[in-house]
Amino acid sequence: MDEILDCFFDQVFSEMERDSLLAKYKRRQLVEYLSTVIQGCTRVEGDSNAACRKCVVSALDFHDATKGKNGQICLMGKYHNVLYVAAKLAFDWNLQDSEVVARLLEALYLCERAFDRLMSGAIFGPKASGVISGWKSDFDTIEENVNAVGYFLEHACREKAEYKTKNGRVRLVDVPMETYGRTTPATVAVQVTRPDFLLLLLQHGAQVFIENSPSPLEVLLKRLSDSPDRIPSGLRQCLFVIMRVVTFLPWRGEEEFLEPYFPGLKFIPETRMASPPELKHFCRIAIRTRLHENFQLPIGIWSLPVPESLQHYINIEED
Repeated sequence: MDEILDCFFDQVFSEMERDSLLAKYKRRQLVEYLSTVIQGCTRVEGDSNAACRKCVVSALDFHDATKGKNGQICLMGKYHNVLYVAAKLAFDWNLQDSEVVARLLEALYLCERAFDRLMSGAIFGPKASGVISGWKSDFDTIEENVNAVGYFLEHACREKAEYKTKNGRVRLVDVPMETYGRTTPATVAVQVTRPDFLLLLLQHGAQVFIENSPSPLEVLLKRLSDSPDRIPSGLRQCLFVIMRVVTFLPWRGEEEFLEPYFPGLKFIPETRMASPPELKHFCRIAIRTRLHENFQLPIGIWSLPVPESLQHYINIEED
C-alpha cells in the first residue's frame, strides 16, 4: 500500500491542476479513489484502521513536504485541500488514531488559523455553508456534519490539543470563527438557534461566558430580550441547554450591564440568578469542571463509578 500511495502522490497528484480540489465533487472523487485503495488493502491485511491511517498520513506528509519546500508557507489550492480529503477519510473510516487526527487538525489550523470549514456545515448545513463561506462541506447532511465535529472534538481532547489565538491558547471547541466576527462556534449556534449543535459543543466544554467578546450567554440574553413575547422553541431549548452548565449569571449584581437584558432575564431560573443552585446541579458543575481541567470531558464521564442515569445527567443530557 505504501508504494501505491507514494506513486499516487509523486506521479499523479503532483501533476494535477492547482485548483483541482476546489470543487466538492473533485474532492469526493479523490475520497472514493482512496477509499477503494483502503478497501483493497483491508481485504488483504484485514486492518481498515491501519490502511486508513496510511492514507491520512500520506496526505499529511505530502502537505508538509510541499509546505516545507516553500519556506513553511502553505501553497494552498490542492496542496492544502488534500487535508480535507484526509479529514473525510478519517471520519468515513472512523480512524482511531488520535495522534494522527490531532496532527491533521494542527496542519489545518496552522494554515487557516481557524476551523470555520469544519464548523460551518454543522451550524448552517452543507448547502448554506457554501453560500456563506464559499466552501462546501465535504459531509453530506447537517447530521453528518455534526457527527464529524463530534469525532474531531473527541480526538482533539484525547491528545490535549490547544490552539494559539489572540486571546491565548484555547481548545478546538472554542476556537473563534474568523468568517463570523471571531465569535466562538457556541455563540454562533445560539445566534442561529441550533440547540442540538450547541448541546454537543457544551458537552465538550465550550465556554458560555467569555471576557471582552460576545459569548453564548450574552447572545442568548439579547435574543430573549429582543422579543420576549415571542420566543422561538429553538431559542428556549438553547436556554435550557445553557442553564445546565451555568451556576449563576456572571454579571449578577451589575445592574448597569444587565439593564438592556431585563426583558429576557425573566426567563432565567431563579436558581441561576438570586438563590443558590440545586445541590445536584452544583455537583454536576464541579465534576464537569474537574473533568474539563484534565481533558476528560466528556469522554471521562463514562468511566465514573456512578449509575448510568447520573452519567447522562453529568453529560447535560437532561435538566
